[in-house]
Amino acid sequence: MATPSIAQPKLLDRKSAAAALLPERIVSSRLTHCSAVVHCSVVKPSDCKSAFWCATIFASVLMRRSMNATQRAQKAQSPSQIKKSVVCLVTDRTIVALIGQDAHRYDDFVKYRFLLRPSWIALHVTVVAAITLMFNLGLWQYNRYHERIDFNEIVSARINAQPKNLTELLGEPGGDKAKASDLEWLNVSVSGTYLDKQSLLAVNRSQEGISGVDPLTPLLIDGDSTKQVVLVNRGFISQKTDSPKAPTGTVKIIARVRLSESRRFGELSDPATGVLDEIINIDLPRLSKQIENLNTEIYLEVLDSQPQDSSVIARIADPVLSTGSHLSYTAQWFIFSVFVAAGWVVVVRRKLKSG
Repeated sequence: MATPSIAQPKLLDRKSAAAALLPERIVSSRLTHCSAVVHCSVVKPSDCKSAFWCATIFASVLMRRSMNATQRAQKAQSPSQIKKSVVCLVTDRTIVALIGQDAHRYDDFVKYRFLLRPSWIALHVTVVAAITLMFNLGLWQYNRYHERIDFNEIVSARINAQPKNLTELLGEPGGDKAKASDLEWLNVSVSGTYLDKQSLLAVNRSQEGISGVDPLTPLLIDGDSTKQVVLVNRGFISQKTDSPKAPTGTVKIIARVRLSESRRFGELSDPATGVLDEIINIDLPRLSKQIENLNTEIYLEVLDSQPQDSSVIARIADPVLSTGSHLSYTAQWFIFSVFVAAGWVVVVRRKLKSG
């Protein structure tokens, strides 16, 4: 058997040790808590195991010699106790034994050094990014939950309030008038004359599981000096039912204020030009191109009408005031973030056990 090519172990002070270990990319600041360093060089990497034991034994002897009789009597030299005071670092061609009561700190550094490899750094970044994303999604859903609660309270208060005069809310030209967002869901009363010849249908509507359309008819408001027109959603009819004509003469309606609709993502869009007799979204600015003096901010959903409209028209259903699934989604995202963190811990522990 060939004799291992191992240099004689040497005891170095901190300064010499730092200089000797720099080529091996060992941070010299890690030597701060060590009372001494044993340095043992090898020629071939295959001799590292033998050199490791050589440096360990040498360090143990030095440690034992530095103890007085009382200390030797109090401290049994078991392997577990020696390990706390003697740590050997194995690199490609260097064996280093660190002697000192804080040497185990350096042992921990060596044990976890694999976490600084590029592949592990990529894993750390991915885990942190995933946890951050999931946590923020959880917060977003939680905020959405509270926004929904606030929305439900506002809508509930407005739909249960007594009707207000729409003309007063809209105000006179140049005068004060309420913001459209402050009017949504309010119950209002208004009288006027339907402009039935300009009626059209809002298509792709459904109510109580039945597909159908909403007949829309402009209403010329009585007593308005500007001859303002507001669009009225008269209700809901099934797909197979013909749209009835609007009542003639002066009508007085109790209605609910709604805001102009806009195209949702993925929906078909209405033609930008021409006269429409069917529309997907109740887009008031678009309809103002074919209906003169149309209010472009709000339209009305009829709750009651005098005289009564056709019996085939059903009243638009009240809004569903629920909190949805936001709270459960919040819990899910937070749980997912905990699972990712726990998974990272499991992977690291398995790596430590496998060496």
